[in-house]
This record gives sequence, structure tokens and C-alpha cells, in this order.
Amino acid sequence: MAAAMASVTKTEEGGNFFSRMAWYYQMAILLALVAILIYVADAMLLSDTRVEIGKIESQAQILKAKNAQASIIRQNLAAAEETLRKKQEEMDGLRDLLPDQVEITRVFDNIKDLMKAQKLELKKFAPDKTAPAEIYTAQPIKVEVTGSYDNLGMFLSQLGFYKRIVSVTDLDIKQAEDGAQYAGRSVNGSFVVTAFYISPENLTRLTSKPATPAPGTPPAPGAPPVANQPK
Repeated sequence: MAAAMASVTKTEEGGNFFSRMAWYYQMAILLALVAILIYVADAMLLSDTRVEIGKIESQAQILKAKNAQASIIRQNLAAAEETLRKKQEEMDGLRDLLPDQVEITRVFDNIKDLMKAQKLELKKFAPDKTAPAEIYTAQPIKVEVTGSYDNLGMFLSQLGFYKRIVSVTDLDIKQAEDGAQYAGRSVNGSFVVTAFYISPENLTRLTSKPATPAPGTPPAPGAPPVANQPK
């Protein structure tokens, strides 16, 4: 009996160090080994993948910087196109009101036709010195006419609604001579009609395309904001 108990005691005390440890220590060691294995596998199998991901992220940052620069260029181009469009609209409006230098003689011929239509006798029609300005050039004409007071008033009223820009200054109306009174020309009128036209130099400057902004140049002050284009 004593021999049997000694055999059982020796069997219980046998086994390795790990098996004699408490279960929670064994669990901790197993978890640590699993963690080490996962780390080693990750380092061996995924290290190349991490390097590749790092390169891709670096390239993505470069592409984002280029896209931001391209966005600024698009904004500058859009602002330049908007400026050109506004200049073109301004030019079209001016062309409707202001003739060019070649057409100015046609304007003066039309003014003479208006005088004839009102039965005004033209006594003087003398061009004066031109006065250039930033956009237009003023061409004054010294005019002297004779006719009835009503017809002269109608002529001046028609000039007020003339399709081109003209102005009348230095108006002086006097009673006509006795001989002219009998012929139905009751007044003599003198005034300066100023017509305006666009010189070739101003026409070239107004219709010239603005310079394209250099890449990376921020939008000009006052330029309309432009939404970023999709990447």
C-alpha cells in the first residue's frame, strides 16, 4: 500500500516546467508567443507592402501639389477669359456707338442729310483740331446754318437721338437778315458738332488679348473666384 502511494506521488510531481505552471501563466505565455509570431510574420511578409504603400502615399502627395498648382492656373486662365469677354462686350458696345476713323466721314454726311431734310441751308462745315482721349477721339466740326427756327430745333432734337455719339456745343442763334426773312430763313445758327470715333491705336489696344498668367501666379485682385475643378 505504501509503495502504491509513493508511485502516485512521484507521478503527480513529474512533467515539465510549463505543465507545472498555473493555467493563467500558461495562457499569458501562449499569447506572448502568438504576438511574437504575428510580429515576425508581419515583418517578413508585409514589409515590402509597407514600403510600396509609402511610395504610393509620397506620389499621391506630389500629385496633390501638382493638382493645386493646376487649379491656380485654371483660375488665372478663367479670370483672363472673363476679362477678355468683358472687354469684347465693351468693345461691341462702343462699336455700336462709336465709329472707327474711316466711318467718321459717313457720320458727317448723315448730319448734312439731316440738315437738308429740315431745309436748313449749310453755310459752313469746317473740321477743327481733333482731341484724342484714352478710348475715343473727338472730332469737332464748326457749323453755320440758316433756316426757320422750328426746323433748326427739329434738327437739334434729331441729333439728340442720333445713333452715334455726338454733342452740340457753343450754340448761338440770331435773327437772320431781312432778305433771308422773306425767303423763310428766319434765324442763323452757329454751333460746334463733335463726333467721336475710335482711333486705330485705341482699337488695337481694346481688342488685344490679355497676357496669359504665368503658372503658379495667384489670381489678380478683383478677379472672380473660380471653383476648383474635380481632380
